[in-house]
Amino acid sequence: MVDLDMKMTEEKEGATTFLMCQDAERIYDASVFYNPKMTFNRDLTILILSSIISDSSNALTFLDPFAGTGVRSYRILNELPSGLIKRVIASDRNPMAIEMIKRNIEKNKLEDRLEVIHSDAFEIIAKSIETKTQADVIDIDPFGSPILFLEIAIRALQKNEGFLFITATDLQVLCGKFSEACFRIYNAIPTRYYLCHEVALRILIYNLLISAGRLGVAIDPVFSYNHEHFLRVKVKIVESKEKANEQHKDIGFVHFCTDCSYVKYYRIRDEIRYSNCPICMKKLEKAGPLWLGNLYNRKYIEIMKSELENFDFSTGKQIRKLLDNIIEEIDSPPFFYFIPYILRSCKKQGITLLQLIESLQQKGFIVSRTVFNPEGLKTNASYADIVDAIKMY
Repeated sequence: MVDLDMKMTEEKEGATTFLMCQDAERIYDASVFYNPKMTFNRDLTILILSSIISDSSNALTFLDPFAGTGVRSYRILNELPSGLIKRVIASDRNPMAIEMIKRNIEKNKLEDRLEVIHSDAFEIIAKSIETKTQADVIDIDPFGSPILFLEIAIRALQKNEGFLFITATDLQVLCGKFSEACFRIYNAIPTRYYLCHEVALRILIYNLLISAGRLGVAIDPVFSYNHEHFLRVKVKIVESKEKANEQHKDIGFVHFCTDCSYVKYYRIRDEIRYSNCPICMKKLEKAGPLWLGNLYNRKYIEIMKSELENFDFSTGKQIRKLLDNIIEEIDSPPFFYFIPYILRSCKKQGITLLQLIESLQQKGFIVSRTVFNPEGLKTNASYADIVDAIKMY
């Protein structure tokens, strides 16, 4: 057993100071895992919680089953209005993490608002169902895939129509390096090419949708993004079999060309009659099944932009840029064209993304940049329309 007193250091994240056990050179070898690179994730969690509170004005109960150092829980209680966070339940199966959280409860004077429980994540969520302790938000943030916890978390949130936040750090699986593992774990075909991150997010949401559908509930995607080594998805649970039935119609596949960037997506009930690119005749790459619907809820994104002014995040500029980019593409169809490939196919150079956007907008098309790639373009224009716009220059 590590002597916590010998290894404790004081750290600060956001507006919150906390104690941490620093007993290894690499964060992955520490007795209690803390990754400062996930500050961006935690900042956004606080921001989306602020927008949820602003929209509902109801005090929230937050369940943190993978608490680790507990920094997420401390920050939620310390940086959000005290009257609007009813309670935070922090749980972890690591006894040293529990000991550290208890010390930080005392340090930050959180005895009345933070409950700490030594438990496996699956067990604490199951217990909340058994005891009818209704959480408003459950945050599933494991090391690796969250897939094992989706259905039970949805069950725990179902009657309360709460919010489920999930993190996936197994990008090598979801982005196609280990495609067989992706098919085994997520029942979907990933890709390693330029669409990999958007495909990965949509595969993750597809799995959420399937888990929710078994329980007769729907999901409302609120905010989804990829950042560095992880994916993050936040959804609202909606108890409606009718909406769940409708949502399942938006499950499908994407076919795309890795040479000229031709893209075609289709719903799972539709037929696609060709497997070669109609532009360059190369065999099309296929990915899915995956979610073809919206990744964001405009109402919450707009509130997040407004609420951001109330926080002094170290990642504030980065968050604002992300939200601005999301607003730009929020009404665009799924998937994007990788413009360098189209320019190469057309044997054109020196044409900027801005020129193409302006040209297509003048013709009445929906068109935007995308958060998934700085050289990608989302639009309802056809491939031929994009080529015509390029040939104007």
